[in-house]
Amino acid sequence: MASYRKLSSGWEYRIIYRDTSGKRKETSKRGFRTKSEATKAARLAELNLNITEEKLRESTVIDYVKSWANIYKRPHISAKTWQSYTQNFPRIEAKFGNKKIKDITPTYYQKVLNELAKEYAQQTMDKFHYQIKGAMKSAVRDGIINTNFADGAIVKSQKQSKKEVDKFLEESEYLNFIKVACENMKHPSYFIAYLIAVTGMRYAEASGLTPDDFDFTNNYINVNKTYDYSVSQRFGPTKNEQSIRQIPVSQQVMDHVRFYLDNYYKPNDLNRVCHGTSNTASNKAIKRVTGRNVTNHSLRHTYASYLIYKGVDLISVSKLLGHENLNITLKVYAHQIDSLKAKNDNRTKEIFSKIDFGG
Repeated sequence: MASYRKLSSGWEYRIIYRDTSGKRKETSKRGFRTKSEATKAARLAELNLNITEEKLRESTVIDYVKSWANIYKRPHISAKTWQSYTQNFPRIEAKFGNKKIKDITPTYYQKVLNELAKEYAQQTMDKFHYQIKGAMKSAVRDGIINTNFADGAIVKSQKQSKKEVDKFLEESEYLNFIKVACENMKHPSYFIAYLIAVTGMRYAEASGLTPDDFDFTNNYINVNKTYDYSVSQRFGPTKNEQSIRQIPVSQQVMDHVRFYLDNYYKPNDLNRVCHGTSNTASNKAIKRVTGRNVTNHSLRHTYASYLIYKGVDLISVSKLLGHENLNITLKVYAHQIDSLKAKNDNRTKEIFSKIDFGG
């Protein structure tokens, strides 16, 4: 219901109402020449409020998720990351159709996930669930639903994931690849794979390196940006704040980098060191050398696994990889940690066996 008052600046209307969750709110506007003008404007405002509330209450899952993604995600993420959101839209629409948010129960949502589990790998399911859960959290704030139906859902794929053996190289394969890549670094596809193998960088990070990112004095490579090779073909931000980092490398690595810059570097508009190759070309080079279905990301995994095997602590490895938090590192390299258990058990025994408790 609107109320009115006359001010020095003209008439003002004030509307007190309750939103879809029952929370008391108010809106006002001033500066009308007459009370009649203020009354007409107030009636239109009340009508718009009712329409807005009704539209929200009747939102379909797909329409709301698209709106949420555009408002809360698109302005704050890279073009490539946004692409992963849009790739989810057809799946969401296929599974929910025109169903309204208010009609979805936790049980119904679990059935949707169970169906997806037969079709998609775990990574795809995680992205689907993350998007739905985030959007529905916003729907709760908007008062469309009282609780998030995605909370507590079981997200577990039944589809066989990529074989563990294809995610990592054996030590002999890894060291041999580094050797072969050095011998063929006149080809950018081999050079970028070499950099990933000895630094654990993501492909987009290595692809975004410029000459001034190499600290030849102190032997560090500075990761401070990425190259969006699949969408904009421009520089973009790192995956997260923790991905901005310095990676220590050996003098030998820096010597190879300097040799490449002096002999094989191709001038280009963005001054990118690894200009002239692609993710696909680099992956083919790796497969050519190893004879197996491994990729640039396999080199990143192997780099981390090799450091863990050599005794580098997990916190350091996590920071070298640019992981957002340690939990990600623990999850990805759990197999490596398990394989070191026997070795660490013996070290634990040795540590305490050398303590002299005095008598």
